[in-house]
Amino acid sequence: MYGHVPCKRTREKEGLLHLLELPAGTSLQSTPTAHPYLTVKSFSRSAAGHHTPHQDELRPPDILYKTVCHLLTSTVLRQGVDWCTVYDFVFDRLRAVRQDLVIQGLGCVESIPILEPTVRFHSYAGYRLCAEPLSKFEPAINCTHLLECLKRLLVLYDDCHNTSSLEVRADMEALYLLMGLGSYQTLSRALQLPGELRQHPTVKTAFAMSLALWSGNYVRLCTLLPKLPPLLKCVAAQQLPLVRRHALQIMSCAYSSHNLTFPLSRLQTLLLYKTHKQAESDCKRYGISVKDNAVMFNKATFQPNAHGPCLYVECVDMALQSVDLTELLLLKDRAPEPTETVK
Repeated sequence: MYGHVPCKRTREKEGLLHLLELPAGTSLQSTPTAHPYLTVKSFSRSAAGHHTPHQDELRPPDILYKTVCHLLTSTVLRQGVDWCTVYDFVFDRLRAVRQDLVIQGLGCVESIPILEPTVRFHSYAGYRLCAEPLSKFEPAINCTHLLECLKRLLVLYDDCHNTSSLEVRADMEALYLLMGLGSYQTLSRALQLPGELRQHPTVKTAFAMSLALWSGNYVRLCTLLPKLPPLLKCVAAQQLPLVRRHALQIMSCAYSSHNLTFPLSRLQTLLLYKTHKQAESDCKRYGISVKDNAVMFNKATFQPNAHGPCLYVECVDMALQSVDLTELLLLKDRAPEPTETVK
């Protein structure tokens, strides 16, 4: 078990075990018992009247890391369970891991190997679940926790040198650029990075994309997106609604006409829409008319306050099909084996 024994027993007694913590075929029992290797300590919100956890209730760094590995291997790959359910479980248990991390005041060496895969999980989940209704997945909450972990990770990078490989840190620095496309703050940080990081191909691509949005060059931004590694493609795809809104607003002014039209197929290609229907739906959302696969831009009818949804992108889906999920999240093929119950 990746948690604390009394906590496990209390949750069994009160019926608070999660579906993913039960042995197969026991979920319908009136008082199911926990699986010895699948039960993971849940997040407990600090509140008035709750005591501060004792030291023996906190998991040591090695167990925290093994917990993360367990969650991002066997748990995320569970078959026969809706992935929204898997996400909710992993989200909560990773939050509990971070809680133990903070309470113990663990440093760079212990924190970085835990925060890096947590950032990857939230980055991937945000794209995988982007089409789900808000009742099942809230992208804003996922994004908040992603940024919280990422910013903490960047601070640790600044405080501790050589704690991660160049490739891993380059991915995280690039991810920060993509989360704040066109932001002065993210661009400024990138310019202050050590030379080997600034010149890393992944960071250079993300920087060029951010600069492209800042300068209004949405075509260049969308051209660069397919050149990113798979996980960073997921992050960039989640920023496309903002990019498309800016692009369509610019085009509504540049191509505003009652007589001329713009090919819908060309717009689909430029802004990375997966289908004609997606491109047409987005146009209508922003007050842009589409007739016979032709777009009629008119600056007077554009709706700048509308917001388009996050959509799946062909190049991202193809990249994810060829990547092992465990490798994507942990950068390794196999997690540590489950350990015996720990206090």
